[in-house]
Order: sequence, then structure tokens, then C-alpha cells
Amino acid sequence: MTPPRSTDTYHVDSTGSGSLTIGKVGRVVLSLFAGDVTEFSGTAKRWSGWNWPPFFLVLALGATALIMGPPGPTRQFAWVYAAIGLAVGLSFCRVVGVGGESRSPVPRALMQGSALLLSVLGLVGMDHLAEHGEIDVTGRTHLSPPGPMTRTSAAQIVVDGDAQRSWLRLTLAVEDAAPREQSCTPESEIALQLVGGSKSGRVDGVHAGTPVELRLGGSRTAVRVQVALSAEEGCLLAVSVASAAFHD
Repeated sequence: MTPPRSTDTYHVDSTGSGSLTIGKVGRVVLSLFAGDVTEFSGTAKRWSGWNWPPFFLVLALGATALIMGPPGPTRQFAWVYAAIGLAVGLSFCRVVGVGGESRSPVPRALMQGSALLLSVLGLVGMDHLAEHGEIDVTGRTHLSPPGPMTRTSAAQIVVDGDAQRSWLRLTLAVEDAAPREQSCTPESEIALQLVGGSKSGRVDGVHAGTPVELRLGGSRTAVRVQVALSAEEGCLLAVSVASAAFHD
């Protein structure tokens, strides 16, 4: 048998079951993140089936983020909703074949990469808000005992359930209980003191409609805030909670 010479040329057959090219399984995995890989050779078509896997991946990430969304003011979720919506839009444009006439596959690759990045950003952002976002507890807040207050009244603002953040933001509403007989609201002020908190945390001179921040610290027990009314003798005022929210 004659040994091969160093100048002999060998050819490798890349077809058949032992092909070295991207197989079907490998193509599915790659298309999950990159879409139709044939577009890099200029043969991609509009509505290509290989562009659906990354679209459904983006859709799944966005749906997961929305499902895990905590209760709270809609405004804090605006940027998360925008990221998810833009991600789904970009990925769908990829499916439709926007930019398919371009010879270069780079814009389409950037489109899909941006969609995946935005969907992951939305998921991470929603997870952060679930742990540290603002929680509206206005519906869980009430005055005890209920009813109008005078300058000698002793009342507490009670937030049902445990504290879930480090701060409580309160905005109070104060109205004359007998508006035809008195006008005490403009000069009236309220002092707030967290029950169980340090005296340095007392807030004086609170007017109606002014947000007040009370530090809860690491406590996760039920929240009670002592309310003291500063008003003229004989004034009868209806004090209520206009809004209340936990936040970090």
C-alpha cells in the first residue's frame, strides 16, 4: 500500500447524516435566539418559520414579567411596560420580515438582539419592583377611632397588615366637620408620630394634601401612627387618609 504523499488533496463530504454543517437540532437552538440563520446567506424569506421561536421567547419573557408584577401605582411600571411592548414589536417585525430586502443581515440581527435584551430588562425590572417597588395601601388604611377630631382627640392611623417596605408615605385630608358653623381648616395642623418609633421621627406642622414620609426602619409589624390635631378651641375637623403607600 502506497502511503499518501504530503501533496495529496483530501475532500470532506459535508452532506448526509454525518454532516458537519448545522443540523436540525442545532438550527432550532440557534434560531431560538438569532431567528432565521439562512438570512446570513441572503436566502431568508418573509414570515420565515425560523423567526417564530425567538418571537415566542420574547413573548414568554414579557408574559412572565407581567404575571409577577406587584400591586402599586401604574406610573412606576411605565418603563417596564414600554420595554416589553417594544421588545414584542421588534420581534414581530422580524417575523414579518421588515428589512428583508436589505442585503446586509446586520439590521435584522440587531433587531432580534435588541428585542431579547429589552424583554430581559423588563423581566429584571419587574422583579426589582416586586421586591422594592411602591405599594399603594390607601385601601388598607383607616382612622381609629373614626369620626371628627378636636384638639384634644386621641386617634391613630392604622395600616392593616404588616409593613412591606422601609418607608410609609401619608397624605391626609382635613375638612371642617360643620362647614356652615366654622372655618378651621386653613389654620389647622397635624402632628404625626409613629407608634413604637423614636421621638425624633415625629413630624409637626403637617397640612392637608402635603405628603409626609415616616421611616419604618427594619420593622415588619403592623403600622400605627399617632395623630395630634392643632386647631382653635371648639373646632371640629374630619381627618382622613387621602393616600398611603409603602416604599423603599
